[in-house]
Amino acid sequence: MRNTIGLLMGTMLLLSGCKSTPNYDYDSTANFSKLKTYAWIVESKPAGGQDYFKSDINNKRIVNAIERELSSKGLRKVAPGEANVLVNFHTAINKKRERDIANTHPYFWSFGHGYHGSHWSATMNLNSLQRDYKEGSLVVDFVSPQKQLIWRGSQETRLSNKSTPEKRLEKVNKAVADILVNFPPL
Repeated sequence: MRNTIGLLMGTMLLLSGCKSTPNYDYDSTANFSKLKTYAWIVESKPAGGQDYFKSDINNKRIVNAIERELSSKGLRKVAPGEANVLVNFHTAINKKRERDIANTHPYFWSFGHGYHGSHWSATMNLNSLQRDYKEGSLVVDFVSPQKQLIWRGSQETRLSNKSTPEKRLEKVNKAVADILVNFPPL
């Protein structure tokens, strides 16, 4: 019983490390305390071929989530010529392959006699499993009016074709909130 609990706890600990955390970087010479207004650089459009996740609907979700987060941080949207900072985002979708090794024996280990009963042995039946999936990346850039990148945040997450619009909206809102939690740097 203790071994089973220990195995479950170890698995949960390993899986907790699989969550993608946002990555961010910034120009330490930029004065972020002066940022009060923002504008979009250009309308962000999906790049590349047709893909279900690269759509105007998802772009609207991302724009709305970024604008909501910036508004909550006290930044006001203005015309590009009047902005303290310009905002843009990029999306990318990559195909990934996940590999696992799984035990296929119902009792995990099998024990038995060796050759003509001369040894004891333990064996484990393992299979290698592979799954293909899509990973989406969202990158949010903040650029100075002089066209210098001053802050960039990004996050990757697994995508699902079977998500409802509500789940997609929730995922976009969470990703944008997670990315912008470190903007502006203190």
